[in-house]
Amino acid sequence: MKKPALDARLRAAAAYVRQDAVFADVGTDHAYLPLFLLAEGRITRAVCSDVNEGPLAKAKEHASEYPFLSKMSFHLADGLEALSSEGLTDIAVCGMGGELIADILSRAAFVKNNDIRLILQPMSRPEQLRRYLAAEGFCIEDETFVRAAGKSYVCMLVAYSGTPYALSPFAELFGAFPNVRNDAFLSYLFEKERSLRSAAKGIEQGGGDAATQRALLSDIEKFKMINHLEVAYDGT
Repeated sequence: MKKPALDARLRAAAAYVRQDAVFADVGTDHAYLPLFLLAEGRITRAVCSDVNEGPLAKAKEHASEYPFLSKMSFHLADGLEALSSEGLTDIAVCGMGGELIADILSRAAFVKNNDIRLILQPMSRPEQLRRYLAAEGFCIEDETFVRAAGKSYVCMLVAYSGTPYALSPFAELFGAFPNVRNDAFLSYLFEKERSLRSAAKGIEQGGGDAATQRALLSDIEKFKMINHLEVAYDGT
């Protein structure tokens, strides 16, 4: 049986889904992820949701090409609020900004449950998502950095612990599991370093205070020194 082709970003998300999960894909688009997991026999049921009718219609059309429609349901919904009674065990929220993912979680009280696994893949501002998760007592159990379409992305595995905590600015930006053997992470690290240097220079030239940016740059330098990283990473 054919499986939908997943890029590295979605494969990282798929890898975190548990066997025999009741799975929800929020912002499902073409339903690539749930269809892949059903074809693998990893999940027992898939709940596909999207806030817009167009993507949801595409998901239904794509799903009709596979023999899994009896194991799938489709919801026109804004986030997770309409899915609280679905008996979900594993929930993926991928392909949107970190701020939006945080907002979606904040409006779904039922995800504050240690039995539910969250698989989160922010397209931007992962530091804002990590900050929200820490403040609300969600434990980031693992993170995977991957490259897709020439850009680095992070996929987070999250479960509710009920105990709020604080992350350092470095951990908010780069995660609690920095892996210097992962090329995608290193690319992200050096891209952010260049961006912070540029931002600090612009702020200071305008007469502003770049203390936040300079503190992060100092943390990056310490991290590079401890891990024997070159000053400029060339991807090799």
